[in-house]
Amino acid sequence: MKRSLSIAALLMAGQLYAGVQYYLTDNLTTIDPTKWAVTGVVNPGPAGLAAPDANGASLISKVPIPDGSSEAEVDATLTLAASGGVYTEFLQASTGARTGALANGTYVALEMQNPTFDSARNCMANFLIFQSSNGTVSLVSEFQHACRNGMLLRLAVHGNTALVWPDDATPVEFAVASGIGQPGIGAYGMPAGNSISLVQLGSIGRTAPSAVDEKSIGISAFRNRVDMQWTAVAATATSPGIAAYWIYRDGSYFGQTQSTHFSDEAVSPGANHTYTIYVVDQHFNQSPGTAVTVSTPVPVAKK
Repeated sequence: MKRSLSIAALLMAGQLYAGVQYYLTDNLTTIDPTKWAVTGVVNPGPAGLAAPDANGASLISKVPIPDGSSEAEVDATLTLAASGGVYTEFLQASTGARTGALANGTYVALEMQNPTFDSARNCMANFLIFQSSNGTVSLVSEFQHACRNGMLLRLAVHGNTALVWPDDATPVEFAVASGIGQPGIGAYGMPAGNSISLVQLGSIGRTAPSAVDEKSIGISAFRNRVDMQWTAVAATATSPGIAAYWIYRDGSYFGQTQSTHFSDEAVSPGANHTYTIYVVDQHFNQSPGTAVTVSTPVPVAKK
């Protein structure tokens, strides 16, 4: 994402995750036509939704997002009994949107392609973030990540930011163009035994988290290092959870941490720096900043 300098000792902290406010939950054993617009061939069943056809299939929600916006989160739990298949989550999708051989429509999409198990049942897959406008597709990002049977894929859009959780506790952010449309899921080329066993659609949280308490900030200043720590900010009952603390130094982005401490090892003796800490939640809401100014000591000349 943004420019990052050296940050030491970034230890993982427990995530304060209170949960997304879901407005639709479906295990896809059958397809309710009042909830979903179906494109392509899908096979609902006791284990969930299968889509073996290489042409691609999708379910785009007909249920309005409760706040009237086109911003939402879509979560899909995957049953992966075998290698192969492509599994897609859509946001801001037009009716009939899908990927695959007959790709079409407008959408932001997270796609997991070809999960592959080795002999020890370790799994890796390719993950892609796409944006499509009337069938013209742009690749936003591509990366590899571990996968597993029972994994959870999450995709959210808030403003011009897509948030992606590839079976992780905290999201990665990607810039996208804002659009209109509905959430949904899709798949193609799925082998026998694989399925989308659960889909949940959630509203975007709109309340910014509380700021870091300035009185809780502890500072240790050395000639070539500044250490800071603070008390964790708790997520509220309606929050999607705290994602990270973003650190700015002298007004410029410095880095982020999921723990409640960081070290700046790019300072000089006798320098003054102002550090501002922002709390960012899982839906990209940002707290007011808490600023502290630190002076690094100057070596004392020997007499």
